[in-house]
Amino acid sequence: MEDIFKEILRLQQQLTDLELRYWLDHVLFTFNWWFLVFIFIIPWIIWYRLVDKKRIREILLYGFVVIVISCLLDDLGVAILLWAYPYELFELSDRLNAVNLASLPILYMLVYQYFPKWKSFFIAHIVLALVFSFVAESILIKMDIYVPLLWKSIYSFPIYIIIGVVVKWFTDKISRISRY
Repeated sequence: MEDIFKEILRLQQQLTDLELRYWLDHVLFTFNWWFLVFIFIIPWIIWYRLVDKKRIREILLYGFVVIVISCLLDDLGVAILLWAYPYELFELSDRLNAVNLASLPILYMLVYQYFPKWKSFFIAHIVLALVFSFVAESILIKMDIYVPLLWKSIYSFPIYIIIGVVVKWFTDKISRISRY
């Protein structure tokens, strides 16, 4: 191995140790951590009660694609220091898992389920994007869970819309193909 790569690994180990100590001493079991637990578990319970069981495969496909995209975008944003998360549900991840794996995809899935026509879906999704961009992000900022570094909520707004629209197009296409 190259010496520079060995140095990168040594520094990564130091960072991992420091992050674990920070998470154990300053995050675990705090109010903000319990809030993240709540917004991770409760949406799944609500979703299970509301989901159309006849369309569950299609709706889950939609939700899982949203999860993959949101996790990839979150990883990218954290890696290039657009934002950071002082409070995380799980120490081993630098992303906001309570949102990426629960709140965001579940609300997207519910919009997908209840607004199947493109026009109503698009309008509902704009409202959802407004709520995520300007309400939810503001709350997370005030709670010090989310710290935008080189990012503004206005940048998030079109991304939330694009994710929903692209994933709906993809899911609808797959659903049509699978029916033949």
